[in-house]
Amino acid sequence: MTDLLLRDARVVDARGLRPGRVHVLVRAGRIAAIGEGLDAAGAEVVALGGRWLAAGLMNAHAHACLDAGPDPETVLHGENRSQTVVRSIARLEATLRAGVTTIRDVGGPGEMTIELAALIAAGEIPGPHMLASGRVITMTGGHGWWIGRQADGPDAVRRATRKNLRAGATSIKLMATGGMMTTGRQAGQPQLTIEEMAAAVEEAHKREVPVAAHAESRIGVRNAILAGVDSVEHGHGGDQEIIDLMLERGTALVPTILSDRRIIDHGVAAGIPAFVVEQCEALHESLVTFLEPAIRAGVRIAAGNDGGAPLVPMGDMVDELELYVRHGMTPQAALASATTVTAELFGLTDVGLVEEGQVADLLVLDGDPLASIGALRGPVQVLRAGAPVLDWPATV
Repeated sequence: MTDLLLRDARVVDARGLRPGRVHVLVRAGRIAAIGEGLDAAGAEVVALGGRWLAAGLMNAHAHACLDAGPDPETVLHGENRSQTVVRSIARLEATLRAGVTTIRDVGGPGEMTIELAALIAAGEIPGPHMLASGRVITMTGGHGWWIGRQADGPDAVRRATRKNLRAGATSIKLMATGGMMTTGRQAGQPQLTIEEMAAAVEEAHKREVPVAAHAESRIGVRNAILAGVDSVEHGHGGDQEIIDLMLERGTALVPTILSDRRIIDHGVAAGIPAFVVEQCEALHESLVTFLEPAIRAGVRIAAGNDGGAPLVPMGDMVDELELYVRHGMTPQAALASATTVTAELFGLTDVGLVEEGQVADLLVLDGDPLASIGALRGPVQVLRAGAPVLDWPATV
């Protein structure tokens, strides 16, 4: 790979805006140097003209196998494996082009997402760096049972976790409660127990693999935290006691609030199943009343948008971040939620910042995301491990 010298950049990341304008040298997929007056013989030189250079975004809650249409589960049911693979590959490329350079896929059919992650890592298909959970782990008949490993009792859940890890999973997804997208109006009902989830956590943490738990009620959130999961997904129904518990345990919250908003705003008229809309309308306010005090209290918020869910493409992270700002975050904290906080949750130490030694997952922007988080939308260029994803505009 040819060295790349980015001249005249304003560097911005979760730590703030670096003073002045600098040059950034990318070598072998990493940031080799940042400073004034840098030069590198043989490097491709791109003059950014004072544009902003930020870290690539991350999505902590995505489903590559879902099409983000109004009824994605019905579509997935109707696809054969080849169709799902081909369409997932297209969605992953679109996600990368939108500026999302790392995702955590939290559930798909079989080992498909694990296989896709391996293809991306090998450079055989374009896409963001991908942590893959493979099959969700759920109780018999629980949320997502038809694409999951159904397991009852701590020993069975432990075995299911080991099977996922053997298959190559780099994340584990548990179902602490029912969910909106499963028929039968199960959303929020407790499912896996504390003891069952704790067995999965123990096995995953032996391998330093993070554990996420879907939870859409207070009791489900509480059970997941007490079981030791790394992140609670969604979080409907949480309260001050839950906030205190998350702060004590260091548990992250992945709010996926954009998914709720899209379902409520577009509803049955857009083709979203009525049972999904009804459950979302019943639960949404309990997420808002949890998220706002959680932000004020300093709970770790890792950005995820439930990409693939109704009307939520995986790459549509800026709308998710704008909702965080609307509910009380500063733009800098919102940027951190989709970079450094998420990287920490994933156990990744070499992404999320614009600094020497980091992987060169970078966005070139026309505006300052610390002034308006919306500046992250429609990047001028996306670099994935130093390689340009988009065509450079003629004005650069």
